Amino acid sequence: MILQQYIQEVLFKQRICVVPQLGTFSVQHFPAHYNSHAQTLTAPREQVMFTQQWQDDGSCVEWIALKENLVPAVAQRKLEKYLEELKAELQSGKPLVLPGIGQLQGDFTGNIHFHAEELPVEKETLDLTPIERTTDSRTAPAFVPPPPEALEPIMTEEVEDTLEAVTEESGFKWWWAAIPIAAIVIGLAAWWYLSGISKAVSQSETPPDMEVTAKQLAAAAADSIQKALADSTAKAAITPITYYAVVERYKDSTIAVKKQKQQLAWGKTLVLYKRDSMYRTAVELHSLVADTTVQRDSIRKVFGNKVFLEF
Repeated sequence: MILQQYIQEVLFKQRICVVPQLGTFSVQHFPAHYNSHAQTLTAPREQVMFTQQWQDDGSCVEWIALKENLVPAVAQRKLEKYLEELKAELQSGKPLVLPGIGQLQGDFTGNIHFHAEELPVEKETLDLTPIERTTDSRTAPAFVPPPPEALEPIMTEEVEDTLEAVTEESGFKWWWAAIPIAAIVIGLAAWWYLSGISKAVSQSETPPDMEVTAKQLAAAAADSIQKALADSTAKAAITPITYYAVVERYKDSTIAVKKQKQQLAWGKTLVLYKRDSMYRTAVELHSLVADTTVQRDSIRKVFGNKVFLEF
């Protein structure tokens, strides 16, 4: 059955697998457990869990479309057909075997029971005996280990691709801000050059008409500088900029990606990028400089007053 293959491939790759109209499979990690009363240590383990609650994220239709080379509409009809076959088999009471995962079995009330497959080798529980150590005042003080270093969040391939794509798209278009700086530099260079010419002309006893020409050149240079500054300021005022309305900040990239997908499921598209060791979910905006406050207030109506702008 095609859905059995879908569950096997997706579950162990993404640790969660949603089958519409059936339920959700997930791989749960149980850490090591120490029983202080019995003085035993149970090894960590992972177990496949199943619940009849589900929220269709479109992964199943997309997988069928890629697997059978179909358009999404045809893949959706195929999925409905496969689900009818699966439900009919479960209603018969016959166990549905999922190799490496477990068994699904329906009952007469319509409920589905899942029996996880047991591992062939079970890790033994360790018996621990406490060690009593006497302290001698003449001995040197015990060595205190340094605190553990903070670990970077584990980056999966999907998260890394998402962050790289967002980083490439989130480059700030600062070219318009460089225009006034360039105009000032050109003006200073022109002033320095004309000052040198004026000094050379005055030292060589130039005729009066040459002095007038130098003054005219200096006045023309000053007019050109003012005109360049005015043009650059006007161009910056009418040139749209790209900036971001930050909704949330996270230290863990995995949590940030999860929140981004959750907002996407609710119909809210957010971008994800990293700045100052924090991962941000934000709304990408394009507007004039004068309209940034209006854009921020409109985003706050959707996500709350904690939204702020970053350029």
